[in-house]
Amino acid sequence: MSHLRRISTAALALFLALTPAAAWAGPDQDKEWIVTGQHVDAPIPVWHDDTNSFSLNTINMPMEKTALWIPKAWTGTGEKDEAKSQLVIPAKRPDLAFLGTEGTVLNAAPQNPGPGNTPIWAGLGAGEIGDTDKFEGETYTLDLISVDGPGRMEMFIDNGDSVNRFLSSHDTAYRSVYNPRHTHLYTTFTQPGRYVANYKMTARSADGTAIYSSPITPLVWQVGGANPADGTIKDIESAYNAARAERADGNAATPTLTVSHHGEREHPGDNHLTDITLDTGVATDTGRAWITVNGYFLTEVPVEGGRATVSELLGADAAAVQAIYIPSDSASARWISQTVQYSQKDTEPVTVGGTDTILGPSNPDPAPVWNPDHLPISSRRVEVSYDLIPGSTDQYTATVRANDPTLRATYKIEFLESKWDFSPWCSMEGTLGAGGMDTKAQDLGVCQTDPMYMRVTLRPHPLSDAVMTVAEASDVTVGAHVGLTAMLKMRDGVAAPEEPEPAPNPTPAPAPAPDNGGNDPTPDPASSLLSDPVEIARGHLDVRLTQASGEGGLTYGLAVKDDSLTNARTSVLRTVGSTTLTVAPNARFVRPASLSDASYDVLGPVGTATYVLPETQNSDIVWPGLSTEGIDYAALPEGADLTLHLAQAPEGARVAFFQGGTFGAGAKVHFDSSKGDGLVHTTEATHMHGNWVFSAPGTYRIEVGARSGERSLVEPQSFTVIVRSGHRNEQPAPVEEEPVPTPSPGPSPVPEPVPTPAPEPTPAPAPTTDPAPAPSVDPAPAPMPTPFPAPTTDPAPAPSVDPAPAPAPTVDPAPAPAPTTDPAPAPTADPAPAPTADPAPAPTADPAPAPTADPAPAPAPSADPAPMPRPFPAPAPTGGPVRAPAAPATNAGTPASSGATRSPAYAATGGSATGAPAARSNGAATGTTGAASSAPVTAPKAAPAATPSASPSAAPQSGAQSGEVAQSGGVAAPENGTADASGAVPIAAAAESGRSGGWSPYWLVLLVIPAALAGGGAGYLIRTR
Repeated sequence: MSHLRRISTAALALFLALTPAAAWAGPDQDKEWIVTGQHVDAPIPVWHDDTNSFSLNTINMPMEKTALWIPKAWTGTGEKDEAKSQLVIPAKRPDLAFLGTEGTVLNAAPQNPGPGNTPIWAGLGAGEIGDTDKFEGETYTLDLISVDGPGRMEMFIDNGDSVNRFLSSHDTAYRSVYNPRHTHLYTTFTQPGRYVANYKMTARSADGTAIYSSPITPLVWQVGGANPADGTIKDIESAYNAARAERADGNAATPTLTVSHHGEREHPGDNHLTDITLDTGVATDTGRAWITVNGYFLTEVPVEGGRATVSELLGADAAAVQAIYIPSDSASARWISQTVQYSQKDTEPVTVGGTDTILGPSNPDPAPVWNPDHLPISSRRVEVSYDLIPGSTDQYTATVRANDPTLRATYKIEFLESKWDFSPWCSMEGTLGAGGMDTKAQDLGVCQTDPMYMRVTLRPHPLSDAVMTVAEASDVTVGAHVGLTAMLKMRDGVAAPEEPEPAPNPTPAPAPAPDNGGNDPTPDPASSLLSDPVEIARGHLDVRLTQASGEGGLTYGLAVKDDSLTNARTSVLRTVGSTTLTVAPNARFVRPASLSDASYDVLGPVGTATYVLPETQNSDIVWPGLSTEGIDYAALPEGADLTLHLAQAPEGARVAFFQGGTFGAGAKVHFDSSKGDGLVHTTEATHMHGNWVFSAPGTYRIEVGARSGERSLVEPQSFTVIVRSGHRNEQPAPVEEEPVPTPSPGPSPVPEPVPTPAPEPTPAPAPTTDPAPAPSVDPAPAPMPTPFPAPTTDPAPAPSVDPAPAPAPTVDPAPAPAPTTDPAPAPTADPAPAPTADPAPAPTADPAPAPTADPAPAPAPSADPAPMPRPFPAPAPTGGPVRAPAAPATNAGTPASSGATRSPAYAATGGSATGAPAARSNGAATGTTGAASSAPVTAPKAAPAATPSASPSAAPQSGAQSGEVAQSGGVAAPENGTADASGAVPIAAAAESGRSGGWSPYWLVLLVIPAALAGGGAGYLIRTR
């Protein structure tokens, strides 16, 4: 293992040593793909089974062969339009201090692009990883090793009133994304110019003995400037040395460089720009101007009539601007300007003359390299706590604090109805980086009414001495304070550190109130679409306009591009009508005061709770989007409109679809059912996500159609959405026109007198007041075959079907409730099945004869935390030059983010140009960033019903940790991953409504003797359960 690590470290050192200086790397005209003005995911990790290694792509091309370009872009030229390539840091947002000071304007690749996906719609990709069980803890990471460029880079998601940080060039707490999933986010830069972000993938083999990784791979960002593909100069030093040193026409030219505030106002954001003008002094000169910022390439532009001017967004901190002139005519001479220190705050022009020194990479605030080969653990203890924010009834400050401040891990906190539940009612995820602590605000209102099962999953970095750990507690009452202590599980062979005596859990100061898919070609509408009804509770999908060519010309259709892997191992295309989206209580959202703009009134008044499918992906909530990718717009001169109509909803309910404004600014509402139908107009291939708002629990049916102008392209088709609140036993009413998976009332069928092989006589999930169609009550919950049975005239299955086996891995493991409150067609106080002429299955004191059934419920496999998506490896960077000593620069750099250290500023000056070759002045700059994300869990069920018990013989979840300490009243701390303590009852002692629910020794004998005769097979089953 140490040998592998030494190789990794040596490779990094060699890579950094051999990388050419960035200032002379030139524009990226030799890249195979300059990506701009489109949807793009990079990095995308790819796993190679044949070599047990990773690589990194930009979509489907090796990442090192591509560059991402951010040109200037706007939504329009009106007063209400905005510059999409800029991001202004708003006032009164202390959570944005990592970006800079209030009012600072950043160069940005936006989270939501402008028309035509301008300037670029960039995100991270989930990649091609396959099954994650080949990795220890099913964990892999995308690591940002360094960033080399003229300023700082930050990657984060804007939630309107808060942000989720992902990666940072300077804050090493944000250097890893765990199991990356498809994500669109902001990528910001404090200075324009060329950046090289170097990434690497990391994982460990399932047995922990081998480290899997990718080569360090560069991703080039060209921020501002002209299209790199148009560049003609690759190496500025060679080009300068080869150019004419003296003028051939005898003119006494005096070239100058002038840097000044941009005076024109043609587009939004122009008032933040700076003009950089090179003047050769002779109006007939032609050639090329090469502009740098802090010694890093910014742009190359033609010089016509002796002049060239570019307008770029400089940073809030002064940067060193320099221009180099390479003549292309027969008379003019080469020239190097002195450097000018200038910022976006400066307004007075500055003009300088020439020098003989080309400034090399000299970022005054270089980013650190982060590439550890081992992450030791000094303490196993991790404290998780929730504290009610003063003055609030349901808003909490969540704090995850590791005793080891160097712990690198991602975490997920879930509140579920029971251990067997798939879908959390409340959940939160984040990362622990440098400092070992993370704090967020969270709404726990939906989890306050009933005792909950609390689970904390910690996934340390693959290079850590700790491994995936699950801490859990049952009967957790969410009051003013709730907490849990997790003790990290150490890797085999690694000694656990000595733990100090546990100190009282510190109560953090209450925080203020909260301040995959899409690139596939369009499917053929005539191709086969899956039409089996499916319920999707999490993961990415798009309602997509499709087209196909035929004898009559182009035809159009609609399909659901389903990337959620629900009932499928790969992405599939489904019919719209067969698709139902299920929305669990964890989608509850309370409108905060920070979203007070009237455009957010679709969320109800401030303080109102609605159910929101968010614009950015949450791994526990379904993520639907709209797409017209692959459509030939040449055949649609009037564009393509996707229409939205609310066809069915609970009485008085409202549906809306909107895209949030930056940092809570005005939203763009595409659909508000209270005002009529919605329309999304597109004039080019579009892939978009927004916030879907449902004002109340219940069943909704939304119709989607397509037209071009007055021409209908596709008749409306509807998909169903079932929203469930936090009330247990809730059964939304079905939609009339389309089946909804909720049983309708009807007479109970006569039970058949055939015993079933399962011991759990669980009540049917259909509405009925008859709680006991089964012969006995088993303390173990039996998973239902499907979260929502399809409507039927029979509200409850025959009693003989009740004791269905529990452990089916593909079914919903949530325990079935005992009697429900739903009305039955034939009310009766008798808990036995409806009277029939056949008394065979009537309840008796003995359990149903099922000799092969195990009385203890086997935990559903998916009860363990779902495997996280795997990260993709990053190829080794190609550029990051450092040549001679750095020339002095006077700018102090942008404000440091948390944990960052800044170097002093220096200034550079120059003298007159001479005929000698250009002197080289360089400094080194590196950078890093980090982020964390969790993988989605398998498909969840709708609002679960309470379970009376869980078998004490259930196996612990993967990585479950013993000795967790619950810190809230009424919280039972499980030991060694024990089952849900809220209802753990000895098997022989379970009883309900006066009926015996235990197993007699007679049945135990029937179970054990055949096992013994079979050579211990039953014993094996018990152990593996």
